[in-house]
Formats: sequence, structure tokens, C-alpha cells
Amino acid sequence: MHKTIVNDRSLRTCNFPITLQDIRTLKELYRLKAETRDLREPIVKNIMKQRVVGKGCLESLKNALYSLETIYIDDYTGQRLLRLDGMKQIEVDLTYEIRELQKDIYYLEYGEDRFIEYLAKFIPGFTDYVSEGIEMLRGKRFSAFITDRDGTTNNYCGRYRSSIQPIYNSVFLSRFARNCCDYPLIITSAPLKDFGILNVSINPEHIFVYAGSKGREFIDVEGRFNSFPIEQSKQHLIQLLNERMQQLLLDPSFEKFNFIGSALQIKFGQTTIARQDITRSVNESESAAFLERIKDIVTDIDPEGKNFRIEDTGLDIEIILTIDVDPKTGMIRDFDKGDGLQFICRELKIDKARGPVLVCGDTSSDLPMLKKAMELYGDVWTIFVTRDENLMNNVRKICPKSYMVPYPDILLTILGLLSL
Repeated sequence: MHKTIVNDRSLRTCNFPITLQDIRTLKELYRLKAETRDLREPIVKNIMKQRVVGKGCLESLKNALYSLETIYIDDYTGQRLLRLDGMKQIEVDLTYEIRELQKDIYYLEYGEDRFIEYLAKFIPGFTDYVSEGIEMLRGKRFSAFITDRDGTTNNYCGRYRSSIQPIYNSVFLSRFARNCCDYPLIITSAPLKDFGILNVSINPEHIFVYAGSKGREFIDVEGRFNSFPIEQSKQHLIQLLNERMQQLLLDPSFEKFNFIGSALQIKFGQTTIARQDITRSVNESESAAFLERIKDIVTDIDPEGKNFRIEDTGLDIEIILTIDVDPKTGMIRDFDKGDGLQFICRELKIDKARGPVLVCGDTSSDLPMLKKAMELYGDVWTIFVTRDENLMNNVRKICPKSYMVPYPDILLTILGLLSL
């Protein structure tokens, strides 16, 4: 049995207290979310060291939750509204922010056993999925744990800047990485920092290798930075692209796209700009017009289409720097997570691991990572978080030792329980 984490005998002090706040602007929302990160990070460290967390920290989390729950809701649309600046407003879906705070509060108040029971009440088939996953991986120690973040080990959020990692999430993930793996790697499409994965993660230091921009840039467990080389001419082009994008977002007609979904993410060798979010808060014709404007800018900078490729996900516009010509097809190709994994493993000298390797993802963009792992290692296992039958079939074709779950919290619970 896992003990309750907070009790009346614990210290009531909190190093990063959060007061009740009247949130009216997007800037104030992001400031509150940054405060929850500062609060959550030391809580995780204390839990990992088996220290009791002070009740003052719990009260701060409740203050943050109440501050979000009381944001103004428009009577006509039923949506929460925040000001961008002045009188300009934007609809915000705070499902992720509110739900994850509720989970953290329950986790701290009632302990891990009851928290897992709590998750089982809301997730269909939770107990069976968890039991089967544990049975499949029981007793294994992995040479490498290679995973995506958003949609895989972290629930999706309407705005990347708000997707602060929850406490329970970090404890389950970090415990598995520390107790069951030699080299835990998180490889994401998001930037590494400013604003990227390091800004939204709360895992203790010296546990994970963090890789951003599909693995073009990474920080090892000792904090050393590494990056995939980019030709000087291509560096100039992507710098020019980023300057044009930033200038475009100063236009009042387009500034809203800097505050939805992924917003503008300047990555290493790639730039992402949201044209829509998961709640479809932008008018479709406006979103389509913005896509065309971006295409025009890219064509203006790279008229022959040799240096950039545009990938439109329907939510994000990915402008990807090409790297070379594929010898099999003769076509220009862009950098994918398979290239990133190969680069990281070569730099860390872990491309010849002998033990089993676990790969986790949730979209087709994670398949190159899985394929590369199959090339590098002899014993690969995978868990994908998806309800897409086509993706499931593709995963099974690549890796026979595969398992599918529909929600990130199922994967997290499997990992958390395996590491006890």
C-alpha cells in the first residue's frame, strides 16, 4: 500500500506559495501556470525522496485550481474568455489545466493507491489495459526507454505554454526511468527551451535526456547541450524565415495565432506555427487564409522548394528544413525522429545496447523513431497511445512486440507500477 503523501503533521510552509488570483488576460494565465511549475517541481523531488509534502503546497494547488475555475465564462458561447491585450478577447478551453490540477490534488490528498482507483473510474477499460501492460513488461530492465511526450506520456493541452507536467505524471515517469532503465530519452517535436520541453517539464534533474526539434538538439543527463549540424546557408534561410514569421504575427489580423495551440515555436532546423487548436477556436476560413499566407512567405524565401518542406497537420503548420537526398527515392527529405534518435544514440554511444529497449509514441510522426530503434537494437518493445486502427496496424508491422492503449494515463500507470 502507498501512503498518503500529505498529512496534518507535515510542514505547512511552501517555498512557492500561490495565492487566489483574478485571471483576466492570457498573460496572467501563463504567469499562473509558470507558478504551478515552480510549485510542482520541488514537490516531485520530495516525493521521490520519500518526504512528506507540506499542506501549504496543497493549499497553493487548490488556489491555482480555483483561480482557473472562476475565469469569466461568456453566457452566450459558454466558453471562458481572456483578453489578449486591451479589449481583444480569445476563447480558452482550460480542460487540461483544470483536470490535471484536480488529479494532482487528489493524488496528494489520498495517496497513490486511491489515485489509481480514481483514474479507473473515469477511463474505460483502465484496469484491464494496465494489468495486460504490466504482464507484458514485468521483470524487464530496459537498456533504453525512448518516448514522445505530448499525447504519449502527457495529455494534450490546448496551448503548449500551458501544458505544465503534473506531479503524478512526473513521479510515475521518473520512477520508471530511474528504476527500470539505463538511458531514458524523451524526444519531442517541440523546441528544447524558450519556450520548449524544458519549460514545461518538472522531472528531477539527472534522470532524462531531453531532445527537442525531433532530436536535432538535446541535453544529456549532465546538462550538456548537443545539436545536429546545419549548413550555414540553411541556417541563414531559417533565420530569415523566423524573422518574417515574427513580423507577420505583429499584424493585428494574425496576432491571435501566437496565442493558440502550439503558437510560434522556433525549433532547431524547423519552425512551427499553429493555425488552429484542438477546440477549433479559430474560424476555418481565417485559418485557411493564414496557411496560404505562410506558404507565400516560404515560397518567397525558397522559390525552388529545395530547402523547406511544409507539412500541414490541420492544427499546426510545420516548416521543415530539408537535410539531404534519399538514396532510395532520389527525393529531398526532411529530418525525422528516426534521424534524431540515431544522432542521439551515436553521440551518447548507446547505439549498440544489448538489453531490451522500450519505445513509446502516439502518432505517425513517431513511427520513424520506432523503425530506427528496430534497426539499432535487437530486442524492441513498444507501447503506442492511440485509438487509430490504421496506426495500430502500422505499429504492429514494424514491431511485433507491441501493445496499444487509448490514453496517456494508462501508459503512465503501467510504467509507475512496474517501477515499484
